[in-house]
Order: sequence, then C-alpha cells, then structure tokens
Amino acid sequence: MPKTPVVMPKMSMTMTEGEVVEITVAVGQQVSAGDVVAVVGTDKTDMEVESDHTGTVMEVVAAPGQVLEVGSPLLVLETEGEDLLAGMFGSAEPAPVAEPVAPIAEPAPIAEPVAAAPIASAIVEVAPVPASEILAMPGARKLAKEQGIDLSKVKPASPAGIIKQSDLGVSPAKVDKARALIASVVESSLQIPQFSVSGSIKLKKSLPKNFDERFIVLARAWVRTLAKHPQLNQRYEAGSFVSVTPKIAALVKTDLGFVSPVFSTESIGSNEWPEKVRQVLSLARQKKIPLENLSGSTTSITDLSEFGIEQANTLLFAPQTSGFNIGAIKEKKGKVRISFTLVVDHRVADPGDAALVVKTFEKELGEVLGGNS
Repeated sequence: MPKTPVVMPKMSMTMTEGEVVEITVAVGQQVSAGDVVAVVGTDKTDMEVESDHTGTVMEVVAAPGQVLEVGSPLLVLETEGEDLLAGMFGSAEPAPVAEPVAPIAEPAPIAEPVAAAPIASAIVEVAPVPASEILAMPGARKLAKEQGIDLSKVKPASPAGIIKQSDLGVSPAKVDKARALIASVVESSLQIPQFSVSGSIKLKKSLPKNFDERFIVLARAWVRTLAKHPQLNQRYEAGSFVSVTPKIAALVKTDLGFVSPVFSTESIGSNEWPEKVRQVLSLARQKKIPLENLSGSTTSITDLSEFGIEQANTLLFAPQTSGFNIGAIKEKKGKVRISFTLVVDHRVADPGDAALVVKTFEKELGEVLGGNS
C-alpha cells in the first residue's frame, strides 16, 4: 500500500522548526481526513495537526519532546494513492519512537493518623507523589528539570491529565527564542522599498471600545478602501504587477508577545465573517491560531490605540504591500480624532497615492460606523 506522511507544518512566517508536543494516534489506528493526529508547538503557538488523508497509521516517526524542521514527517499513513514517501528515507531505519509514559500507579496507602491529646487535632503528612508516577510529556519533564519546577504542583490543561510544556508557563528562554526568530525574519523586510505617511482621521462617531469589534469595523472599511485603490491590491514580482485578493493581518497580544492572525476577506460582507474573526482572535490570545489563519497576508491593520501612541511605522513583509496602523483615539465635544500611519510598498504606489487612500478610508470608515456596511 502507498505511504503518505503527515509532516511538521509551517505555522508562521518565522517558523523553521517545531516541537512535537503530543502524538494523538497510535500504530494501527484508522485515521480520516480532518482528524487531529498530533499537537506541535513553535515560538508562539501550540497547534493541532490534522491529517489531509484517510488511512491507517503505519508508523509514528516523531516522539513528544523532539524538535523537527518544517516538513519533517511526524507519522506515516497507509493510504490509497500515490506513494509520497518513496525514496524519502533511503534504506535507513526511522528514528525510534519514545516509549509511552507509564500510567499512574496506584497510590501508596496513607498511614493512620497518630493519636493525640484530646484537645489537639491529628496531623497527617502525605508524601509527595513520586515524579515517575506523574503523567507528563518528555519535553515538559525536561523543561521542569531545567527550571526547577515541581511537576506535582502543576495542573495540566489536558482532559487526559497529561502535563505539557504549555502547562509550565512562559520561560525566559522561550521568550528569547521567539524574539530571535522574529529578528531573523525582519531582515527580509529590507527587500521591500517602503514609505509611510502619518496624520489624523476625523469621524463623527466613535469606534467600538472592544478590540475585536473595532478590528471588524476597521477591516471592513479598509477592504472597501482597497477596492477603490486597486494598485494597493497588487504586488511587484519579476518585473510585473500581480493582483491579489486582500488578506488582512491583525496584531494580538499574548503572554509571549504579539502574534498576527491573518483573515481572508472574500466573505467580509457576510454575517458569518465577524463571528469567525472573533473566534480566531480568541484562539490567537491562547496561542492557538488555526493553520489557515497563519500566513499569506497582503495587508495589515495594527491597532495600538490602547497604548495612546501617536505614530507607529510597522514593517512590510512579503507578500504585504500595505499596512494601516491606528494610534491614539481622542474624543472631544462629539468629534473623534484618530492618529494613523499608513505604510506602503513604494513599488506599487507613491506618497500622493497614499494621501488619496487615507481620504477614502476616512470616508469609508464613517460609512461603516453609520451602518452602511
């Protein structure tokens, strides 16, 4: 039967490798397309990996705690289709799979309380649970040992009661690794000649106070604006301009820093789109961004209004050609003033074009707030 791998996915622009957090299937198990077969983690998110194929688990190549490059096999399915693994491994044997964690042993009986004087309460000291009897992923055990964390005091989030690295909190080392990965990809932004224009937008109605609702309003107005300035919906490739459908990245704060879920705008006018956005933003705060919302943004909306800043010149990363940044929002006597900075790829537009884009956005934002969406 043909062999089909399920591989380590690329979950963000900065991701080059990921840690295997959990393998949720076993050899011999039947898997359908869409079933969750593993949980993997990268610099800022833990994510469930779904199988793209239906078949039987023939081999589990990876083990919890391993760090693998993007594209490396996690497991192998026996499927009805082309053998996608032919020649991939040569004659070498696959890496051995770690033995499963032993189940929790029956606890030792607790000694009877020692008799005490009538006026005193009996005190029973219970010995801590041995580390070997605690269900924990190998990666979590290693991290706990490095940081001096007592696993018996860690409450697992998993319904199965298995402690994962994510249950141990955020380590300084993981924060530094996330920063280093981001720093390495920032260099790619230097390949895009970009400029920015800043100013303020004036409105008659206030933006929503809630971040998620504010993003929905801003996104709808921004997509309407891009439709009227199609050059911003293009990117320059190999000497020619290629039109794209806008995909908007947001900026969401997590305990590991900021992450950027990406939203398709094809159904932005539907009633279902706002609810989908709310769901993904909620998952992003938990560092669990769905695969379809991890990459491919052509533009972005960065809302930093809660910090009260006036201006933020964010960078563009391919395939982005524009980014609209919101700063301080001030209200006085029924009038609203919003600080902004618009960043644009100079190959697709110039500052004069950007000024016209801002005027259009101001008008479209007013209409969306007025209920014309």
